[in-house]
Amino acid sequence: MPTERVEAGQDRIAVMGRPEVVAPFLAAGLAVFPVEPGPGAAGKAEELAAAGFRVVFYTEDLYESMAHVVARYSRSAIPCLVMLPMGARQEGVARLREIVKRAVGADIFGRGAPVKGGR
Repeated sequence: MPTERVEAGQDRIAVMGRPEVVAPFLAAGLAVFPVEPGPGAAGKAEELAAAGFRVVFYTEDLYESMAHVVARYSRSAIPCLVMLPMGARQEGVARLREIVKRAVGADIFGRGAPVKGGR
């Protein structure tokens, strides 16, 4: 599996997590970075922030490994670190859409209910 796909001029959006979870995001044209839970997750998040990614999605299972990085960037608009809910309960999806819309200026999730304050 390719580790990333980044096209010139596209908003810099990355997805990091277990390979089997993040691979489908390649089809959406997002940069994909396979990462297992552990100390490497925080390092990869820092690397992506330094590389200029505006939004970095990470799978829920990485949170414990990178909580300190998430806390540090929580007060800045860019990069926006966003947890992808993976459990059966999808209560965070609406909040996730709103956060991403604010960060990139568009609803990248496509069809569905419009985002509050959307264009």
